[in-house]
Amino acid sequence: MTISKIQILLIEDNETDAILVQNDLQLAMGDQISIVHAERLSTAFDLIRQHSFDLILSDLTLPDSDGISTITRLREHAPNIPIAVLSFRDDEKLAIKTISAGAQDYLVKGSLTEGVLARVIRYSIERKRIEESNRKAQRRFQTIFEKAPLGIALINLQTGRYYNVNPKYAAIVGRSVDELLNLTQPEIIHRDDLSSYRDDMRRIVDQQLHDSKIIKRILRPDESVIWIEMSIVLFEMVGDMEACYVCMIEDITERKRLIENLRHLTTHLQDVREEERTRIGREIHDVLGGTLTVLKMDLDWLSKKISAEPMHERIISLYRLTGEAIETARRVSVNLRPNVLDHLGLYGAIEWLIREFEQRTNIKCSLESMVPNFSFIDKHHETSIFRIIQEAFINITRHSNATKVDVELLEDNDSLAIIIKDNGVGITESQMLNPGSFGIIGMNERMQQLGGKFEVHGSPSKGSQVMLKIPLTEVELIEESVE
Repeated sequence: MTISKIQILLIEDNETDAILVQNDLQLAMGDQISIVHAERLSTAFDLIRQHSFDLILSDLTLPDSDGISTITRLREHAPNIPIAVLSFRDDEKLAIKTISAGAQDYLVKGSLTEGVLARVIRYSIERKRIEESNRKAQRRFQTIFEKAPLGIALINLQTGRYYNVNPKYAAIVGRSVDELLNLTQPEIIHRDDLSSYRDDMRRIVDQQLHDSKIIKRILRPDESVIWIEMSIVLFEMVGDMEACYVCMIEDITERKRLIENLRHLTTHLQDVREEERTRIGREIHDVLGGTLTVLKMDLDWLSKKISAEPMHERIISLYRLTGEAIETARRVSVNLRPNVLDHLGLYGAIEWLIREFEQRTNIKCSLESMVPNFSFIDKHHETSIFRIIQEAFINITRHSNATKVDVELLEDNDSLAIIIKDNGVGITESQMLNPGSFGIIGMNERMQQLGGKFEVHGSPSKGSQVMLKIPLTEVELIEESVE
């Protein structure tokens, strides 16, 4: 493989100096270099246009140029080629001026050695390589930035002003890039989300969260509203630049619409299911329960009229079976739709559920309430909460092996908190991560419909805890009257 030579342009009007420098270069680098000599700056310009050079070695004093202007003019014609100055003056101030003007090195004629020249050449070439690599990286970044399928913006952390915005970002928010560069991020946020946006940004900065996602609404100039998911990445700045962050946005309006439609459908299906359960429960209670009660009464009458064995014993057996059937029908009817929920509200239904659970399972259960009696403004919500609590008790019965359950009701900031704790085997991490375990999907979905939060905690052999948090705006607190 042929190794390309390092191309050096030597600009020197003194023939003797030019020969000495060329000899020194050959001694330092041998066959690794190729030298082109020019005596005038104008000639050098022509050569720069015709050839590709890796390094320029130039005297400051030339027939058509003198001093710092030589470097300035060279830099204009060859902005990407490293320049080393050759001077007969060992002048520190002049050296500083030339470096400031764009030269990479300052060499004093007469003190050049093979080592110095080799170092200058290699340093200059390596610096050029690094600079070129940086330029390529910058071009690649700019291409990615411009063509990215996500909206990307660089934003001042303190003021919210845009430093840079890609076309996708501008298209999503319905504005031009130039328009956004004269705006701040808060100015495009929907006014109803502005307070929460500022709270989220304050939290991200205070906690130094370097990768966060928030969902907000954007108000477009045409007054249309879209939902966006913002990925916030704090960006470490250097020098005098102010702190900023990278904001990547994605239009999730359609996703939100589909989720909302699905949520409405789920709510509707739950309402239909509850209505059907209520209807079936009433049919079982009124029709089947009534029929069985009549049958039991008739069997009781027959048992008194017929004393002959074995008929009497058979009637007594049927009487007992009918009683068990009545009790089963009553229990099924209550599970489908407990009457206490209609008559006493959610608070009374919770008390009933705890008593019934304790009697049925022999698991000690306590209720502690730090809030007054309450009911929900939307009665459908009471059914949802009751079903969640009911599911929690079912899971305790099936999976926990608990001997004690504590239920606590309290106010937590702006929420009504319902906490159910048991002393059983505890839910494992794998079970918590499995969305299909312990009816988590249904329980969580019901809470989301209420705008509340659903949490499950636990560890092996230390029991489990289910916590519901319902916004107090959905709840009507009923103060007990004191006589």
